[in-house]
Amino acid sequence: MGGGPAGLAAARALLRQGITPVVLERRGWPIDKVCGEGIMPVGVAALSRLGVDPGGSPLPGIDYVEGSLRAGADFAEGPGRVVRRTELSAALLCSAELVDHCRVLDARRSGDWMEIDSTRGHWRCRLLVAADGLHSPTRRMLGLQGRTNGWWQRWGWRQHFAVRPWNRRVEVHYAKGCEAYVSPAGPDTVGVAVLSQAGLRRHNWLSAFPELSERLHSPVSQLAGYGPLWQRSRSVHEPGVVLLGDAAGYLDACTGEGLSLAFAQAEALGRQWKPGTERTRLPDYVRTHADIVGHYYTVTWGALWLSRWPWLRRGVLRTLRDHPALFQRLLSANQGLLAPHAPLLELFLRVPPQLVAGWLGRSLPTAGERSR
Repeated sequence: MGGGPAGLAAARALLRQGITPVVLERRGWPIDKVCGEGIMPVGVAALSRLGVDPGGSPLPGIDYVEGSLRAGADFAEGPGRVVRRTELSAALLCSAELVDHCRVLDARRSGDWMEIDSTRGHWRCRLLVAADGLHSPTRRMLGLQGRTNGWWQRWGWRQHFAVRPWNRRVEVHYAKGCEAYVSPAGPDTVGVAVLSQAGLRRHNWLSAFPELSERLHSPVSQLAGYGPLWQRSRSVHEPGVVLLGDAAGYLDACTGEGLSLAFAQAEALGRQWKPGTERTRLPDYVRTHADIVGHYYTVTWGALWLSRWPWLRRGVLRTLRDHPALFQRLLSANQGLLAPHAPLLELFLRVPPQLVAGWLGRSLPTAGERSR
């Protein structure tokens, strides 16, 4: 259930195994969603294995910006892509049975079957794949909703502007309690997404970034918001049910890994599902899912701490500026291509001298002024 990128990727993975799934979607295709719209290189590779060329604009790397401080690096694996969500949705459409404008009313277990009641009819299946997004109704219907701590919750806003991109990389601009992500969404378009702890509303969503706001004019899409972002599930798999993509659990969008994780989970589902006569059990899926998302949670928790500790963040940015090869390894670790522990350990060994240098840079002029 769910016809966004996660659901359609799962449908494609199952079609490759000779299984024709039914995809239920409450909206009509192509589907839009609040998103930074970047796909990491590992996600582009997964799409290629699924037979999808997403189009869009090349994404060679990431720049982090705070005031005059800038740190950047390109992906070692080659470029990712920036793809408008409507274009990605259209590219993922496949020969599965697609049922749009279908609102699910109830999902339940019945013996060896899963049963679904909807505004477009009734279905029985051996396996229900819940890929219906961050606030998954299916997750709640089946009693799989987990608890989260409101202190870490954040919300997102997104809009596109008719502005020629000034950077081929994604720029991440830091301000108090929030970040702005600027993506080259086309030859004459940039997409801007803001992640915020609190305080930013429709009327002031860019107010924390006055210099950036001055460069943005002529919006070409509606301003849209989404959140809260942190969602948990009690389990990603029970007999007859798999939670996939954001429906399986999500922490934050700050590392840009959401789409790539969904595509990897879809591929794992396609490899592991063998249709049978009983309600489906996938004995290896929970472990596989944990392996897929483990690096994401490690790196994302670190990024969230940086968003709340500006003094530490500036030390990290100075370190990444001075050590671009380390930054590049961290980008690979963010995609699950390297174990994150070694580059993270190197980062935190290099940060203290930068913190001391930053403190001295602030304190020495003050001492000089007092002496005069």
